[in-house]
Amino acid sequence: MTESFPTADIIRYLFRFKWLVLGLSAVATIGAYIYARTLPEYFKATINCVPPSPDAGGLGGALGGISSTLKDIGLSKISGKSGESYEFIAILFTRTIRDSMINRYDLIKEYELEGEPMNDVRSALEENLEVNFHAEGNYEISVWDRDPQKAVEMCNSFVSYANEITSRIQRQEAEKSAFYLEQRLTMMDSVLNALTDSLGRYSREYRLFSPLDQATASASALAESKSELLKQETILGMLEQNYGATDPQVRNSRELVRQLREQYERAQTQPGFAGNFALTDAAGVGAAYMRIYADFEAHTKLKAFLLPSLEQAKLDMHKSAPSLLVVDTPVMPEKRDRPKRVFIAIGAGLGIAILTLLILLLKRGWKSMMGKTSEPS
Repeated sequence: MTESFPTADIIRYLFRFKWLVLGLSAVATIGAYIYARTLPEYFKATINCVPPSPDAGGLGGALGGISSTLKDIGLSKISGKSGESYEFIAILFTRTIRDSMINRYDLIKEYELEGEPMNDVRSALEENLEVNFHAEGNYEISVWDRDPQKAVEMCNSFVSYANEITSRIQRQEAEKSAFYLEQRLTMMDSVLNALTDSLGRYSREYRLFSPLDQATASASALAESKSELLKQETILGMLEQNYGATDPQVRNSRELVRQLREQYERAQTQPGFAGNFALTDAAGVGAAYMRIYADFEAHTKLKAFLLPSLEQAKLDMHKSAPSLLVVDTPVMPEKRDRPKRVFIAIGAGLGIAILTLLILLLKRGWKSMMGKTSEPS
């Protein structure tokens, strides 16, 4: 038969030491409260910020397409949105901002960490700094300091340092973008100059300047010549039937047909009819011209596509717009936020009470185990 757990015995056993537990807990609570009274008081200031709208400002709509151009060719800039570059919140957790805050407000001395490693000072600052990014898109930055006015100033300085770092990164990215675009445009100008020379050479050498229009005009003129030749050949046949081959009128008509046939043959085989090339070579000459002209058009359109991007990059190099806009300025706190003396005292009292109960239980269990071991088998 299994023995049930002696719950009632344990409760009666612990109840015998109620005054010990209560006494130790009370001493711990009072001692912790007295200790908490010696801790320095910290005041909390909070600033609420949002990133600027992409379409904000008078140039937002005009430069919307230009900004997308940089992104399309892989030259995106800081936007604070995932998927384009990186989250802006990464800027708010940089070591540079922490070190700037430490040096500006002499936090090494305030935290009494003279001679300690810099990482310890940064850790102390992290305990007094909180950055929250909310789903609505705003950032809340909170700073704790012993001086309420200083806490407000530190909030404003934190946002200022974040904007400075973002502007510096934007300028660096814009400089790289501008350098790349200028190289591409320089290379494109060289190609366009070469294509312009080629088109000029074709125009001078072959008198070809508009292949499609010239081909249409040439086909129409050649058709007219062919039609006239066929008509005169028909008239010649009728005259030969009626008057015979020796008639003077027939001889004149035959000479006219011969001249028209020679003219038609020259139009097809000799230069001058549609340009400085024979119609039998028109396909090759026209195709080569059109290939060069297509390259010229393509590079011209690409240049027109990249020029606004270069202007946007140059604009970003000198832009000083903030990346965080303050919605709610920090208000000077009227009451301390730390330390929570009551919570510290209650936590210490409960901790000592629980620890004392555990020790009593372990002591009772040890005695019970030793008693069973000493019984004769």
